[in-house]
Amino acid sequence: MQKVDYESFGKSKRNNYEQEKIIKDPFGKFEDINIQKAIPRKIIKDIKRKKEFIENGINRIEEASKIKYPEYYVEPILPIAFTSLERESPTPYFARNIFHIWKGEVRIIIQLSAPLIAFGLKGTIQAILAHEFLHYIEYVRKFERLDIISDEVSSTLFEAKYADACRSFKPELIFTHSNKSPQIIKHLREKFHNHSVGERLIKKTKEDWINKSLPVRRVSLENNVSSIPIETIMKTRFDSDVGKTIRELEQNAKKSKTR
Repeated sequence: MQKVDYESFGKSKRNNYEQEKIIKDPFGKFEDINIQKAIPRKIIKDIKRKKEFIENGINRIEEASKIKYPEYYVEPILPIAFTSLERESPTPYFARNIFHIWKGEVRIIIQLSAPLIAFGLKGTIQAILAHEFLHYIEYVRKFERLDIISDEVSSTLFEAKYADACRSFKPELIFTHSNKSPQIIKHLREKFHNHSVGERLIKKTKEDWINKSLPVRRVSLENNVSSIPIETIMKTRFDSDVGKTIRELEQNAKKSKTR
């Protein structure tokens, strides 16, 4: 399982389990002196300035789905993926769901990469927020079914992108409660054409982040398998609104098959 240092985020003092947060400041890692030395001040400033883009995107997603968005944070060290067959063409992880064990239960957190926020346009950032939200719902479904002891490994990055696209709920089924829903769905279709996040962001990240030796962490897809103890999964309580939505979608699917 991906290990993440949450100490720099601080802990919430609220006692109510449902309201307790792991992450005190989603941008907390940028307060680290080593990160401030490694990343130009202008880029850090741009990242923090775009907090409004993130919050607006999350508000739209919550309004359109009637489901609370999971906690998120911005990771200053860019994960770049490669496989044994594609070592010369690493691909950035612009965002992903991270599993973290918190007080004996599983917590799902959205990790956003620094280059995504620094170089991404507003529409791209908000589309990726929605994309990861769909994966979050699918992961909750898998956890509740005890179907996530391990996740499959893709031999190539193209296969990984295709598998990533196939593992999430269709946006038309989730974003149904707001006049913002059509725009969210449109952004998802435009920004994830052919299972890719967009050439502009990829090119900008390679030129202005990777090639300039800003912080990266290499991640092999062969080793990117999550394994969580079954006892931990069984003790976990997920957002009831997510569970309700999943059950409604599955019931509707069963009704459609019987017609």
